[in-house]
Amino acid sequence: MLTRDLLLFRVREGKLRPSFIKREDPELLALATELITELDGAKGQTRDDIEETLSLRAGAFSRPKVARGLVKLLLDRATFDEAIEGVAETRWERFTLAAKVLRDLPPDASVEAYESRLAEALPAPLPEVREALYLDLPGHRRLLGWEVLTASDLLDRYNLALAQGPLMGARRLTLRARAPELLRVRKLLRWLKFCRLVAEVRRNGDDWALEVEGPGALLSLQKKYGLQLASFLSVVPVLERWELTAEVEANARRRAVLVLDHRDPLVSPLPSALGHIPPEVATLAEGFEDADWELDLTPLPRHMGASGLCVPDLTFRHREKRLEVALELFHPWHAGPLARRLGELRSRPDPGLLLGVDRALARGEEREALEAHPQVVLFNGFPSARRLRERLTRLTEEPESAGT
Repeated sequence: MLTRDLLLFRVREGKLRPSFIKREDPELLALATELITELDGAKGQTRDDIEETLSLRAGAFSRPKVARGLVKLLLDRATFDEAIEGVAETRWERFTLAAKVLRDLPPDASVEAYESRLAEALPAPLPEVREALYLDLPGHRRLLGWEVLTASDLLDRYNLALAQGPLMGARRLTLRARAPELLRVRKLLRWLKFCRLVAEVRRNGDDWALEVEGPGALLSLQKKYGLQLASFLSVVPVLERWELTAEVEANARRRAVLVLDHRDPLVSPLPSALGHIPPEVATLAEGFEDADWELDLTPLPRHMGASGLCVPDLTFRHREKRLEVALELFHPWHAGPLARRLGELRSRPDPGLLLGVDRALARGEEREALEAHPQVVLFNGFPSARRLRERLTRLTEEPESAGT
């Protein structure tokens, strides 16, 4: 991901457009190759040394801001060793010892005399002690490896990052897909749930439309939510024909509409990972052992209200009875979508849908109402297998309460 100071875009008539680069640009390909080669040979070096070397190359390029962006994306893919335990405590002990040695010397003692006396007092050679003083700081950690990619792939990641950056402050995202293949739609919706997003989904003939709201008044969640929107964008290019708009912050004083479509040079880096299951869902599936119910981790969209669709996170099917129960999850930033979903259930009941609601959304009188709601399961972080089994057992005791 690119930081705001590395983003390049222009705003005209209220529309924000990223300043995409050409992936076939020979100068950029050459620079990307140089940066990758440099990082490839830097295993074992400290982060500070690597950043300095790459920054020098970036500063010498004709478009330094683009070059710095490429460096940022490369370093995001790097893995550095972890901090050694006890370094901070050892550093304090060494400083305390060094101060004592200094106090014991006469005022006119030379630096050489001080270092000689200090070396005698230390349990290891002075150069080794100096080298180990700051091993816990990020800049002193050494490169273990990185997620390798080609120069062309790096330029593709840069273009995607230019489009993702403005979404960090987005309030609403709308995506329209023109006659997409159903398999591509299912993969898109599956990634939507992986990003913990709730969308209002509608179909108009062969076309699909998704509208994703921002976190509303919960400004403390804006950054996390923006990261999830940006992650969702990484899968959108798998659609063949699409348009995306999002209300974003052009700067601190002005808002604009980010406009993207399939003609932009955006390539999804996730073609083989579109079936990825969120870790918490995978954990639930492993721990959900029930003789009567089976778990479907790739549910289809479900009709809601007069013309809308919802995207459940998973579906439970009873092995003997004709019962199917979908579960849709609502996290702390989903206050608006939750209120709409509850309203839809009041106007058009759907007993085959359970709503998993994070307790952060349940406050005061709302909490009492949610706790009493027959189709709501409250949770902290993620619903437990035990709570879900209990609720499903109640449904089997009253089969008319579940849909098919």
